[in-house]
Amino acid sequence: MTHQHHPQQLPQENFSEQKEMFRVIFEHSPAAITVADANERIVTWNRMAEKMLGMSKKELFNRPVHEFFPVEEWERLRSLNIRKKGMQSDIMTKVICHDGTTLDVNASITVLKDSKGEIIGSICILNDLTQSKVVEKELVQAKLVAEEANHAKSVFLAKMSHEVRTPMNAIIGMIDLTLDTSLSEEQKDNLVVAKDSAQNLLSLINDILDLSRAEAGKVVIEEMEIQVADIVKNVCKGLAVLARSKQIDLVWTIDPKLPRVLIGDAVRLRQILMNLVNNAIKFTHQGKVEARVHVESLSEDDCVVKFEIVDQGIGIPKKNIETVFDVFTEAHNTTARRYGGTGLGLAICKKLVEMMRGQLWVDSVEGQGSTFCFTIIFGYKPHAISTVQDKTGQNVSVALPEEVKHLRILVAEDNLINQKITVKILEKFGWQSTAVINGQEVLDILLKQSFDVILMDDQMPVLDGVATTQVIRREEKQTGMHVPIIAMTANAMSGDRERYLTSGMDGYVSKPIERTVLYNEIVTLVSQRMKN
Repeated sequence: MTHQHHPQQLPQENFSEQKEMFRVIFEHSPAAITVADANERIVTWNRMAEKMLGMSKKELFNRPVHEFFPVEEWERLRSLNIRKKGMQSDIMTKVICHDGTTLDVNASITVLKDSKGEIIGSICILNDLTQSKVVEKELVQAKLVAEEANHAKSVFLAKMSHEVRTPMNAIIGMIDLTLDTSLSEEQKDNLVVAKDSAQNLLSLINDILDLSRAEAGKVVIEEMEIQVADIVKNVCKGLAVLARSKQIDLVWTIDPKLPRVLIGDAVRLRQILMNLVNNAIKFTHQGKVEARVHVESLSEDDCVVKFEIVDQGIGIPKKNIETVFDVFTEAHNTTARRYGGTGLGLAICKKLVEMMRGQLWVDSVEGQGSTFCFTIIFGYKPHAISTVQDKTGQNVSVALPEEVKHLRILVAEDNLINQKITVKILEKFGWQSTAVINGQEVLDILLKQSFDVILMDDQMPVLDGVATTQVIRREEKQTGMHVPIIAMTANAMSGDRERYLTSGMDGYVSKPIERTVLYNEIVTLVSQRMKN
């Protein structure tokens, strides 16, 4: 009998257990649960509903459901047609609390029907979103603060370029000038080592400033007619000596479909190629390095070009592939200690490529080599007449008029060491030079004598370079004269050149000053003035 009686009691016991389980879940649920009847009036609820809404049992019982929602929210809920669909979850809405305030909630509503399909009520589950919204707001705020801090850091470093590069101009300039004097072999060797270290330091500084300018949004991509094939050839030819010193073959192949002239930024493309090809040579001990250029697509307006730098070097461990373009990673630290460099080059390349509407990625097998690939979308004008000139960097003085060999140059520079260096450089070219230390002295001396060129430092006491230039240009409107003014600055911020030219200056050379660059800038401007 016992055996037969047990199965008959089991369903009843299970039902009781399930009922108790439901009651516990209902009462202790972290969500507010309300049950309404067929007339949409509240008939039962759990403790969380009382707590969330701030209402007592008396205030909740038999209360019309629509009174819990703002008018516009109730209308929106009606428009969802839940009574017909039977269920709707994840409804972002608002409910009205006892004190008249509103809460942001996530609502799920289920319609209850009898065996005939008639609606007999509904269940509404409400989750308070207030805390999650607060957390979300705090996270957004924290993200903004972090981004602002990073941006401020980048702007600070970018603006530090003048202060950092100015002493480097003096160091490298004085070493160069000393190397031109009579020296013993030991002195010369020491100075060559010092110059090499100074150049390495300048390269490191430039990398940091480049990355900072890119992160600070201060890099502007130029849109000019360029010859991509020539840029690739010149970069490879320039690095061929380094490759030969390691007994590595450096070769390049260029797609014959590549248009002769495209629209882009020659300086930035050269920077990317220099970095990637130099890296390939650095990490390859035997074999070859190859630069490949391929046209992926060509339209009336754009040309998508793919560049591949292939090496047979040490390769990249699989675990480091994902972070190779990040900054200050352990992989970079290890590599930098072994091979030198800042480890910032790839990060800079990636940012520049992306600014040129492209992508940069790498395929690599450790111990077998790497292939760095990047695409750039260049502008294309198939019917445009090219205005690109072949800048070989050769000394152009041979083709210049005799008058250019006897220039009178005014140097405005408040840093006495840099002033001395600049004057000595000019004297080596056979030009007469006069030096002053601020803009007011420039204006004073121009009242007494004339000059063929003015080299103007941008940051000087009393009157800076830009303000001085503007005064000179205003006075020249009365005389009809125009003396070429060249900005001489350690600022490395993108847009500086445009700012100087807009102020009335004619040219721009950056510090540390390269003698050939300064020479060519002066000669070019004087030649243009003579032609006009």
